[in-house]
Amino acid sequence: MSILRFDQTTSDWVIFAPSRAQRPHEFRGAGPLPAAKSSDKAACPFCPGNEALTPREIYAERAGQDNSWLVRVIPNKFPALRIEEDDRRHDEGNGVRCMDGCGAHEIIVESPDHTRVLAEQPVEQIQRVLKVAQLRKQDLMRDPRFQMVTIFKNHGASAGTSMLHPHWQLIATPVVPRLLRSMQSVATDYFDLTGASLYRVILQDELSRGTRILTSNEHFVAFLPYASHLPFETWIFPRRHEPSFAAVDAARLQPLAEVLKNVLLKLYRGLDNPDFNLTIDSAARGAEADQCFLWHIRIAPRLVTPAGFELGSGMSINPVLPEDATEYLRSVVI
Repeated sequence: MSILRFDQTTSDWVIFAPSRAQRPHEFRGAGPLPAAKSSDKAACPFCPGNEALTPREIYAERAGQDNSWLVRVIPNKFPALRIEEDDRRHDEGNGVRCMDGCGAHEIIVESPDHTRVLAEQPVEQIQRVLKVAQLRKQDLMRDPRFQMVTIFKNHGASAGTSMLHPHWQLIATPVVPRLLRSMQSVATDYFDLTGASLYRVILQDELSRGTRILTSNEHFVAFLPYASHLPFETWIFPRRHEPSFAAVDAARLQPLAEVLKNVLLKLYRGLDNPDFNLTIDSAARGAEADQCFLWHIRIAPRLVTPAGFELGSGMSINPVLPEDATEYLRSVVI
């Protein structure tokens, strides 16, 4: 039967309706990516040898005698926001406000390989990507105009990607988006009422129950949240309480990469390469030391399409209980 569960992090409800869907093992993605043809690589601006097809490089991790790049950062050729713009607000009367498109929009090309998905990269390469994402966040936040940097990865057409070559993106904004403001506000209210960190409580509860834990190590825990908004939605929490991803010390990026690889490989093999969105939620400017909030990674597979009710109400309908999804993913051999 259907059931509603309360998402403490957003103060919203999620409808679980298992009778509307197939069993967990019947969910399927698009399957492995086909091998790249030479013509595909020749036309891809993210492939080695085609660096002249992209805007000027911002940063790169290099190695080897030929100093070839392993991870490369470039400006987005079609940016949502531009660093050259002004962040001043313009009041047009009656509460109508606007500003120029101030911000930054960057691409992290996660490897030279045109078709090798992140799940199948070695831990060392995933660690490099995380390191570069962190470095770029730290650098962009030195600009006082930017209030936050959103780090994300779109994988697959239904997740919004337009380039096959695996990559991440960063967007720096002069405002704090409403979702993050809401999450921080909910966490602050919880702390004011209880004197405890909501995210620490959630983590300890998940660890004590154990039914939704997918994988963990000494530093990080991956689990499917109690009120998952999407089938197989997975979160990665640090065991150490840190509001900002920018503050994670370099030594812990490897164990983070290990957990992230484990999660992505479980999803890749268990769901046949599903489309997904990955985001790193991190505290905005001024809240980097706020002990109410905890930075974390959210991985949201795109296995169902939101319809009229979801779009009209803002509520989610999830056809798979996270306990069932966790049990299935645990059984996947990687």
